[in-house]
Amino acid sequence: MIAEYYPNLRHMAGIVAIADTGSMSEAAVQLNLSQPALAQGLAKVERQMKGALFRRDARGMRLSEAGEMFVARLRRGFDILRQASPVTKRSNLHQLVTMNQMLSLIAAVDHGGFRPAAARLGRAPSSLSRACRDLADQAGTPLFEVGPIGFRPTRQAEELARVFRLTLNEIHQAAADVRGLQGDYAGRLAIGCLPLAQAVILPETLNRFAPEFPGISPQVVGGRYADLVQGLLNGDLDVLVGALRREAVPGALTCGLTHVPLFSDGLVVAARAGHPLAGKAAILLEDLKQFPWVVPGVGAPARGCYDQLFATGSAAPASVPKPVETEVYGVVGGLLRSSDRLAILARSQFPRDNGLKQLDFELPDSQREIGLTYIEGWLPSVPQARFLSLLGDVFSETTQF
Repeated sequence: MIAEYYPNLRHMAGIVAIADTGSMSEAAVQLNLSQPALAQGLAKVERQMKGALFRRDARGMRLSEAGEMFVARLRRGFDILRQASPVTKRSNLHQLVTMNQMLSLIAAVDHGGFRPAAARLGRAPSSLSRACRDLADQAGTPLFEVGPIGFRPTRQAEELARVFRLTLNEIHQAAADVRGLQGDYAGRLAIGCLPLAQAVILPETLNRFAPEFPGISPQVVGGRYADLVQGLLNGDLDVLVGALRREAVPGALTCGLTHVPLFSDGLVVAARAGHPLAGKAAILLEDLKQFPWVVPGVGAPARGCYDQLFATGSAAPASVPKPVETEVYGVVGGLLRSSDRLAILARSQFPRDNGLKQLDFELPDSQREIGLTYIEGWLPSVPQARFLSLLGDVFSETTQF
């Protein structure tokens, strides 16, 4: 999750209510809070933000520039939090849950139970279990069940933890946005990267991003598509870069995913410079079957192309070693450069002077849409939006060579 900021949720709801009504007193009545309590809560948040979130005048309370940014994030966070109610039997759970309950459930789910979570956080197991038990009572549904080695989270607990993580990300980013307005950009840039973006596109984008936002440390996570999508849904990643796939979204969140195509990239057969097939014209399928391969896992676009290719014609000779299966680009490149293995790569994966060559063989159905995947309704921060802009620039340049 984003840099830690764990305020009182009632104070956050109060700030949104003040923005909606333009009145401290009306907001207090709306939330069943005393006006002094709400005023103290707002004052505390404004001290933490090092600036006023509201302008006070004869017309009431109006959002400042910082307040506009802060409240936009809070609205998004509370919209996500409302998704907690359908998971449970309480339509108003989003109004009842506390920050302590959210953090306790996330910890217990992430670490598989109360004891390991308590040990990791330095808290007493009883305090975690009590918070989760109170939350279960409010939710009207069991959140933990007896497993082989103690209590384990139920499916409802895992879904609630997802919702809570996404909510907290928006709250954390609200604070980071205000800091950015003051010239101190912070927050998170967590990128899931599929193989088709690993060699050129993402490295070049990050190199351009770093000088503009030296205070942000981007996190790049590789892996299989299903795992990276799960990272988006769990709130561990902000955006996924690579070949677009419109497969069914796992999990029960209602937010869904947005897919943004940026350009179409072709798949080609690659080999090392100096490979026996390098420079040969009109290569045949039977020529390709004489050499070992490096292939990605099942479900990857290049793997589908490979399987379709090798389902045609005669089988490869028994003396040819079986493929190495990996999606780690460094391993793929190392295997290709040090042997006569072949692989199916995207044209955009050929950085200049990388020692790999495209072979003269036309692959069927080899065009793939490359672009971005993120959760519907995502509000990029200023640094995140700039990263996306730079990424678009690199994509455009990549299609020109």
